[in-house]
This record gives sequence, C-alpha cells and structure tokens, in this order.
Amino acid sequence: MFRSLEPGRHVFSTPHGSVGLAWTTSGIDWFELPDRETANLAARLKIRAGDRALVKRAPKPVQALIGRIRSHLDGRPDAFADVPLDLSALTPFARKVCTELRGVGPGSTVTYGELARLCGSPGASRAVGRVMGSNPTPLLVPCHRVLPTGKGLGGFSAAGGLRQKEHLLMVEGVVFDRQLKDGYAHLTRVDRRLGRVIRAVGPYSPGFGGGEDPWRILVTSIVHQQLSLKAAGTILGRVIALTPGSDVPSPRQVRRLSDEQMRGCGLSRGKVSFIRDLAEHVLDGRLDLASLDRLTDDQVLEVLTAVKGIGVWTAQMALIFHLGRLDIWPTGDLGLRNAVRLHRSLDDAPDEKAVEPLGDIYAPYRSMAAWYLWTVVDGKPV
Repeated sequence: MFRSLEPGRHVFSTPHGSVGLAWTTSGIDWFELPDRETANLAARLKIRAGDRALVKRAPKPVQALIGRIRSHLDGRPDAFADVPLDLSALTPFARKVCTELRGVGPGSTVTYGELARLCGSPGASRAVGRVMGSNPTPLLVPCHRVLPTGKGLGGFSAAGGLRQKEHLLMVEGVVFDRQLKDGYAHLTRVDRRLGRVIRAVGPYSPGFGGGEDPWRILVTSIVHQQLSLKAAGTILGRVIALTPGSDVPSPRQVRRLSDEQMRGCGLSRGKVSFIRDLAEHVLDGRLDLASLDRLTDDQVLEVLTAVKGIGVWTAQMALIFHLGRLDIWPTGDLGLRNAVRLHRSLDDAPDEKAVEPLGDIYAPYRSMAAWYLWTVVDGKPV
C-alpha cells in the first residue's frame, strides 16, 4: 500500500478542523489530531516530519485513508485496524501496547491496567500510560479509548487536551453523562443538520452547576447587556480592578463603591443602578443565590427578574450557563434568532414570537440546541 510511495506529509481539512499526517514506505508514522488553527498544526507536523516534502495532493492510498478519517469524524466510526503504520521508532513494549490497543474498537474503552494485562505485563499500568503519552499516531492507535479506571476521562497529552479526547469519544458514541447522551441522540434524530454541527463542535459544555459563582454570572450578564463581547470584556476587567483579587466586587464591596468609581469603568448609569440593586437583593436576603439550583426554571426566572435590570434574557443565561438547565429556549436572544435564520436558510431572522415554536422539536433539550446553534453564528463548520 505504501511501499511504492515517496515519504511525505500532508494537511487536510475535516469538520473538526485541520488534520495532519506523515508517512514512510512502511506506513503512517505520525498523526496530528484535529486543530482549528491550521498554521499551528502545520508547524507541529513540520517539526516531526520536516525532512519530508509537504505534498498538496496526497497519493491515492493516503487519499483513501483521508476519506475514512473524515467519515469517522462525521459519525461513521472506523476501527482503522488495517491501516499500515510505521512504529519502528518505538520500543518493542510500546509496539506491543499499540498493537493490542488497535484491537479496541470504536465505542469501546479499556483501562490502563486492562491494556497492560492484554500485553502480558500485569502491573505495568504506568508504563502503558507513558506509551500513550508519546503515541505518534493517535486516532489510528486510539489512545483516546484508554481510561484510568473505566470511568472519567483521565489525562490526554495530545493536542486539544481532554476536550479533544471527549470529542473523539463522543463521535464514537461514548458519553459518560446519560442526559447529554440522550440529548445528542434526540437532537440528531429531529434535526440531522444540527447533528452535523454537534459532531463538528464537540461536547456540550456551557458550564454546569456551580462552575462559576452565580453572583459573578449575573454581574457579568448585566455588564454584557447590549455590548459587543470585546467592549464588555474591557469594561468587566476595569470593574474587577476596582477591588483586590481577580473576581468582580462582592455585594458588600459594591455597596462601598461610589457611582463615580463604577461609572469610570465605562458602566452606564443604568447598569450601575442594576448592579447596586442586585447587591441589595443579595445582602438583605430577598435573593438567595445558593438556593437557585433547588428552584424550578420558572421560579428562577421569577426571583431573578425581580431585580432591577435583570430581565428574562439575563435570567435565562444564568439558567443555561450556571445552573445547567437543559430545556431553555431564549427567544429574546438576537444571536439565537440569527442562528436559526442561518441554520434554516431563512431570508430574515424570525422575531421572538415566530422563533418560539421553532424550538419545540428540540424539547426537552432546547438549551443544548441553542448552544449549538450559537456556534453557527460564530462561524463553526456546519
């Protein structure tokens, strides 16, 4: 298959980003996992195989493999067990580990200890881990399928880190969170085009259950109202700099700050009053942020919108990005309505009333659908 080929290297595109590989006359000896930054990937590939020509058009055997890789990343899993690899630079033990791991097919996982036993070396879990940490051909030698104890992701030293590992497993149907797995399946079933977006973007991760302090989430949401991300980020940085530490001023600190100090950060008079009203609601007990995760979606909307300046949109962002609620459809969000326009190839963005029923097919996973649709606006591949 490769014996008649000149050694070379090649970079190609996939829905997940650019992928790079290099080959000798014996087979593939280096593989770069998907990266959105093509220049960075190409630079890494050059470091590893810079002695070989970078070919613009891959030879036929490599083209065939590229087609299989693209198909795999698009949700049609491939074991790649028949692909010739050149692992001659590895130690005999490392080659044994790679050979045994290639027998672990898509949708399956193995622990470091189990892989060590398959290699006839019980107790060599750490040695197996070191082999995986320097694996030259990830995906083809599927180190993403190796887990520490059968649960959880463990580590991943390849480009993209743990999110890359989670993404590769997700494409193969391995998802540890039952709700998310059901959500992916439902959204893909009711909207195949959205399914392609999900596979391209990767795991749903807006930040669940206390990943950030709800106070910070709400203050940040107020600052971001009607501003670009860049402008809001600049202003938020100035607000944080008003007090010691790396977080937004606490409710008590807000009470001690003057209007002039807060206005000097670039906040409008209205936003200053909104943050002050939020602080007073927290300090006098009308808003118990610690109890939000015990309330229903409607109850959260009710208690948050009682604060001046916190409307339904801000409350919905807290539900999605802090509380991890999976069935929120923020019809007031212009970004979502633009995403629906792009996704459905509409002439104009639907208004709030028109976009409401368009989310019905995604229930009870409308938050997930909204999050993936937002990536359409951000320019992720569809």
